Amino acid sequence: MPLKQSVYRFAKRAMTCAALTAGTIGLSSAANAQAIDAGDYVPAPDGTQLGLVYLQYSNAGSIYANGEKVDDDAELESIVSIFRYVGFTKVAGMTLDYQVLQPFAHVKAGGSIAALGETTGFGDTILVSTLWVHENPNTKTYIGVTPYLFIPTGEYSADEALNVGENRWKGSLQAVISQGFGDHFVAELAGDVMTFGKNGKYGPTRDTMKQDTMYRVQGFARYLIDDKNEINARLMYVDGGETRINGVTQGNKTQTTSVLGTYRRTLSPKWQVMAQAGTDLDVENGFREGFRGQIRLLRIF
Repeated sequence: MPLKQSVYRFAKRAMTCAALTAGTIGLSSAANAQAIDAGDYVPAPDGTQLGLVYLQYSNAGSIYANGEKVDDDAELESIVSIFRYVGFTKVAGMTLDYQVLQPFAHVKAGGSIAALGETTGFGDTILVSTLWVHENPNTKTYIGVTPYLFIPTGEYSADEALNVGENRWKGSLQAVISQGFGDHFVAELAGDVMTFGKNGKYGPTRDTMKQDTMYRVQGFARYLIDDKNEINARLMYVDGGETRINGVTQGNKTQTTSVLGTYRRTLSPKWQVMAQAGTDLDVENGFREGFRGQIRLLRIF
């Protein structure tokens, strides 16, 4: 089987991760939109508007199957920018935000999979809204629920192994609790469930690709140094998402554990900058990221 076909499915799964980082559009995560940043679930006052720009870089240097490394010379390099708008309002006395995220990415394959080439373009647009069902500044307790909708607006070609868009709808529901302790410590826990629509033009033979539900848990430990500086660490676990091509199970269930460290600095009442670095700790199937870095610039309006 030609190289392009033999690694096609691995490349497609890696591209899914690259396009969401981010964030999801994390998006904070963009790695996935559901991969949030610490502090995202502490609401801003009614009428606040935010503009954010994310610049992300990641490099995956090996492929795993069933927990075993099967290729240590496969390289996938991703450079992603995400533009994000957030607005805050009040509904029935509760805080509600509304968000739009638009990723733009460049992805390049190297090493043993260099024949896959590279691609550049816009990713799928993401619509997000968080409703804070509980917020108590006195006890520093905040609970929010967030639906995500991924619209297949991104650039996609079934004849290419690497794509920024996914040619399918996706939806996710996330819940987060943020709890402060004293003046300096905050613990946050997030969980989400993602469901996938089908891609009816998957690969050169226009196969039908479906994907099982995916689950994600993220835990944060935050230390507020002072009113302008913060450091925090995130541990994230993702499970599920096995794909089926024309009804045939691919045996590629995701079971990935990753860690991310963050430094956040408030530059002025309206500007904030954040720097992050992380890596995958354990991967069951697919590409393993050796390094992920991100810079986020936030402007308050």
